[in-house]
Amino acid sequence: MKNILITIILSFFVFSGFSDNQVWVYANLPSKTYSGKQFTVEVTINKMSLKHFAEFKQKLPKGFTAIEKNSQSADFHFKDQYVKLIWLRLPRQSQFKISYEIVVDRSVRGTYNLPGQFTYIYDNQRGNIYLNDIELAVFPPDWDFGPGIPFPPANPESVQCLRLKPFYSKDQKSIIVKLLVSRGIAQGAAKIKEKIPTGYKASLIESGNASFSIDKQTVEFVWNKLPKEKDFVISYKLSPVSFNPQLPKIEGSFMYQANGQLQTPKIREVYMNRNRNSKTPDVNNRDIKNHFIK
Repeated sequence: MKNILITIILSFFVFSGFSDNQVWVYANLPSKTYSGKQFTVEVTINKMSLKHFAEFKQKLPKGFTAIEKNSQSADFHFKDQYVKLIWLRLPRQSQFKISYEIVVDRSVRGTYNLPGQFTYIYDNQRGNIYLNDIELAVFPPDWDFGPGIPFPPANPESVQCLRLKPFYSKDQKSIIVKLLVSRGIAQGAAKIKEKIPTGYKASLIESGNASFSIDKQTVEFVWNKLPKEKDFVISYKLSPVSFNPQLPKIEGSFMYQANGQLQTPKIREVYMNRNRNSKTPDVNNRDIKNHFIK
């Protein structure tokens, strides 16, 4: 009955001329987390002299679940991906904090916005205060990107090619180079070109159905048509001509057609560091398939 009453009251009144500079809300939460983990959202509400009929709500992406923690006497609800805390009577103090836990499903990854608002009644009119801009990056379990770039991108139409920082093979005799490709809206011909330093010989590991070639320290993957898979992995290995303790620096680009124009973005290299709890230091395709690609 209380929920019905609140809904009727909040939908009846229009926005108030009450100064929103006096009432504010601020959310505190981490800027990144991992699939399968949970974190706490703490929201500070500065209500000033408000006393009755208020609601805080936040929209969560699919795969996020909210659990009540500290509601400050509000009715807590989580339904249809909305977190809602509803007060018939607000706490006495002019400023107070609420909090709840968010559990992230293991299938979730990418960058997400978490919008929210505080709605209140003042002088029989309704006012809305919107939450500060919140962006949360969700990384695959057991992995951490140094530069902080989720893969695949949250926007399914985005085209992306990342190079994992080269790493030594198990026998320490060669260096593995893996490229993660999310083709997005690109569907036709494409080419990846990598410039490798002198002193190394390159050989193919996996082509992703591309033709592979190397000429004058330039490695090329060429597709007449990109694979059907939205996200895939290609790789090659570098064998040093002579001993070199330093990992090679590689520069590359991904050439493709999109919206009738030729695109040639540079390939960005990302670090992949295991979390502290991980006991497997090597990077293999099963890890990438399980943790990066749906």
